[in-house]
Amino acid sequence: MSDIRKRKTNAMKGKTAGSGSNATDDPQSKSKDKQSDEQYKAQLQDMSNFTKFLPTVIMGMIFGFVLNKGRVFEPGIIVDQFLFKRWVMMKMFLSAAASSTLCLSLMQLVSPREYKITRAKCAVYNLFGSVVGGAILGAGMAIGGICPGMVLAQIGAGVPNSVLCMASILGGAFIYGLIEPFIRSWTTAKTLKYGFFDEMFPHRNVLALGFAAAMLSVVALLETLVPWKTELTTSLQPGCNWITCKAWPPYVAGAIVGALQIPSVALLGNPIGSSTAYVCVMSQWLRFFPQSTHDFFALFKGKLGAFWQVVYIASAVLGSMMAVQFSGTMEATDVFKRSYDGIQGNEPWRVIVGGCLVIFGARFAKGCTSGHGISGMGVLSTASMIVVAAMFAGGAIAALLTK
Repeated sequence: MSDIRKRKTNAMKGKTAGSGSNATDDPQSKSKDKQSDEQYKAQLQDMSNFTKFLPTVIMGMIFGFVLNKGRVFEPGIIVDQFLFKRWVMMKMFLSAAASSTLCLSLMQLVSPREYKITRAKCAVYNLFGSVVGGAILGAGMAIGGICPGMVLAQIGAGVPNSVLCMASILGGAFIYGLIEPFIRSWTTAKTLKYGFFDEMFPHRNVLALGFAAAMLSVVALLETLVPWKTELTTSLQPGCNWITCKAWPPYVAGAIVGALQIPSVALLGNPIGSSTAYVCVMSQWLRFFPQSTHDFFALFKGKLGAFWQVVYIASAVLGSMMAVQFSGTMEATDVFKRSYDGIQGNEPWRVIVGGCLVIFGARFAKGCTSGHGISGMGVLSTASMIVVAAMFAGGAIAALLTK
């Protein structure tokens, strides 16, 4: 303590100049203080990660369970949406986005600090990456009948080639990481003047309510024109309840997925997303590659806080298996032998190409269908609106060209 007082006295008397590199500072003391601060921060981070684990598992299981019940995990349902033959995915997607928008508006009123952090994490100002990345993401969805989140429900339901699809997504994440340093200037340049719609128009909550109402109106119109039961690829069991029925109304399933935004932001400090998990997993292979390949993956390697998404998507597989078990039509373990409800998977070439494209597009656009479609649109992100529009456009074109 006496040494510290002497250093402070000398600094006050002007015996040293500048800051951080004073002649009388003890380098070893400063190094120890820095190490102590880092250790303390690491301890806090470890405690934070531990408290995140249980809610992350529960949320992931709910996510997988609901995706299964909403039937949007079926490859045919996804492809038919881009061909405008079925509207199950659109109903669930818009319901989830509307629910997320309303939940985040509530979070802004109740917990403005958490909302501000969530909004900052959804901020994207790059037009090129949003358009091109969104189009690539949509093309991959239409070709493979998957997206970064839905493939987990497919694995849990034993959909053929779903594990191959997961492998292709991981491979695509790694390939993107290798080339990201060379395209970074294209995807990070700030080319959008406004990152959020409420930067252009005042009264954020009024905008959010109007936006949510518009999306729910579209869902209501679609449901009136094409009732959800007429679009199912399976028959509901007679006398089934909400737990045992093989399918739920897509708008109910979507509303539940959107509502997961509240525990995700309040307990985990992160908005809903999936694609980062794949990059986190592949970042662990850095030690086997030259330093020049580390730039992009270094953002994720070793950051346990980012690994909540890995736990989240892994738990989604279990949630989907639970939905299979509760349906009463087959045991959850049977998905290792045959597909749930006879669902057909896509051809191997489709899932390989589609898997690589969806993760490439998601990282290019800085978010996937969950990150942009549910979280980004929920905070009225301009880039997220562009990504979603480009996703459906790119998916429609790819579906028509490959049908």
